[in-house]
Amino acid sequence: MRYFTGYSLLIMFTLLLLIGCAGVEKEKSPSNTKITIEPYNMSEKETLLISKTGVEQINFFKLNGTLKEDDDLQFSVEVFENGKFKGELLKTWGELETKYNDSLISFGISDSRDEDYSLKLLNGIPSGLATTFYSNNMTTSSFSLLMDEKMTLEKNKPIYLTAWLGTTKNELHSGKGRNGELPPGIEGAELAFFYKVLWTDK
Repeated sequence: MRYFTGYSLLIMFTLLLLIGCAGVEKEKSPSNTKITIEPYNMSEKETLLISKTGVEQINFFKLNGTLKEDDDLQFSVEVFENGKFKGELLKTWGELETKYNDSLISFGISDSRDEDYSLKLLNGIPSGLATTFYSNNMTTSSFSLLMDEKMTLEKNKPIYLTAWLGTTKNELHSGKGRNGELPPGIEGAELAFFYKVLWTDK
């Protein structure tokens, strides 16, 4: 009986050890990746510093989570003209970073009133900054957030973070949203930019 009790304790100890190791292994390579994104509210001093850079309108966001080896994040700006999708600008993928701990991303616009009336678009990604210019003759515009709280990314479902809408008419929808989706009123804008994040496979 003594041998049986000792043998049973040995089996239980071995099983507990195996379960513990399995738990550690699961923590090292999680099967369920969770990536969250939320608006970053700048302090008064940060806002003042940004105002000295010449960037007129900009929104910042925080990323948190860890990507699996076969996952990727894409950042881009979708362009709409007269309510119709025209293409993507500043599209980046193949992120070097896979662990995000309050990593900052941003989208900003600077309106250059020189001879070509171009807009300078800025896309701040975890690994750097991408910029481009877009011809612009809009006389009225709005720049707004499309989310107002922390959101969790779903694979292959884009989250829209910021909208810029422009028109040469006297009326324009504000383009403000709350849930990371394209806002209503796109068809009323002659030109629109939407900053987008997409979690996808590599």
